[in-house]
Amino acid sequence: MVPPPSSNFTNARYYGLWYEVGKIQTAGGGFFEKDCVCTTIGIQPKTGATNGDASAVNSCRKLSPTGDFLNATGALTGEVVPGHWKEGFFFLAPKADYTIIYLDENYAIEYDCTSAFFMTNYCVHLLSRKPTADAAAVTMLLDFANSLKLNTDHLNYQPTMQNGCW
Repeated sequence: MVPPPSSNFTNARYYGLWYEVGKIQTAGGGFFEKDCVCTTIGIQPKTGATNGDASAVNSCRKLSPTGDFLNATGALTGEVVPGHWKEGFFFLAPKADYTIIYLDENYAIEYDCTSAFFMTNYCVHLLSRKPTADAAAVTMLLDFANSLKLNTDHLNYQPTMQNGCW
């Protein structure tokens, strides 16, 4: 399932640094992130690109704010509809649908999903321009994501630890 992007999406509003405040994620989708704390994502336009191509720099610390630094940079390509790309990390790896389903000045929800080898992996990332979000904002974001019925496996929401990171 690929939900529509946020109706008010613009690339310029999405570019920059985001802090992950929480997620709903399948085990396969969370392979890189399973031990992550202090998670950020930096969205940058590809130099010279006029078609929306960008990079998504996913960074975190392993297990604690002083743990090993982990990084995975994805290429966001094929933005035919603003706010929806294909995200790829490795040349032969399947690309995931990557969609910004909610965006305002302070918060975003990014949904990615891929199917391969008879399995579907997905993640709903709640993002903030600050390392934390108040409970009312998290509830609003989760309610919005849940209204789209994206959490087909009925997984629990997992807050991302950001305390002591910055």
